[in-house]
Amino acid sequence: GVERKGREERDRRKEEMSSETAPSDPAPQTIGKLPGYRFDMGHQETERMVDELEQICKTVKYSAGDAWMTASAAESILCTDLGYEDAAELEDALKGSFEEFLKALPHIETKIQDDGSASQGKLVFRPKPQLPFSERKMFLKKVTIKSREDLWRVIHKAPCAVIEIPELEFEIGADAKRKIDSLYNLIASAVYNLSMHVSTLGASLSEDHKVKISATVDELNKLLDVETPWTLMLHDRTGLSEIRPEEGVETTYAGQAEEDPAEENERRQQEALEKAIEE
Repeated sequence: GVERKGREERDRRKEEMSSETAPSDPAPQTIGKLPGYRFDMGHQETERMVDELEQICKTVKYSAGDAWMTASAAESILCTDLGYEDAAELEDALKGSFEEFLKALPHIETKIQDDGSASQGKLVFRPKPQLPFSERKMFLKKVTIKSREDLWRVIHKAPCAVIEIPELEFEIGADAKRKIDSLYNLIASAVYNLSMHVSTLGASLSEDHKVKISATVDELNKLLDVETPWTLMLHDRTGLSEIRPEEGVETTYAGQAEEDPAEENERRQQEALEKAIEE
């Protein structure tokens, strides 16, 4: 029963992933000169993987501080929590090794353990320590998307950050949590969400509204073909977002960064914990 339910869940996710990317042509399967892992899972599956990994990191941090964790241990936990039968099935979903996936995440640092412990020689990881918000600056990151290879750039979009495509006067706004995914997946997800918006609310939308949304969907799909260069702008008042690789990315800094809401919440929880320990 449990195994059958797990298989049904995986089949359901595969259907969602295929339908999610249906509005646009698939991105190229080679990354040319861009180094690193290809985020060519569906947006939803990538998000599930990143979210679950973040929960694992938080658990380790609360119990062991800034300790390093082996990639193999995290992979085993992900298999259990996400319903994969084994590491091979997980890596099949990733279309690559789990270690390469970890190395590609902008908010994760990795190394080969060399402390003489039982983890000696293994790949270990932990969240990158980030600068306190008092030492960060707001910024605008700007990059010109010149070829389909650029669609494999990995975007780390902080919760308060906004992605702008000035050629279309289009924005992907602030969200409740950070997003880490390929640029291709972020655009394809926007296409899917807009298409579902029309499908779900079709009867209540004016014809003019439908026409405008459909036109935006068409224009976003054209961006994925990169027939002509277009501009990606990443506005971040918290100074936490990243674009990988950084080659060709122009960063303009502004004033003092603001504290991210999730960051503020974690800080207050930590302060309350420390206060409780002192008492």
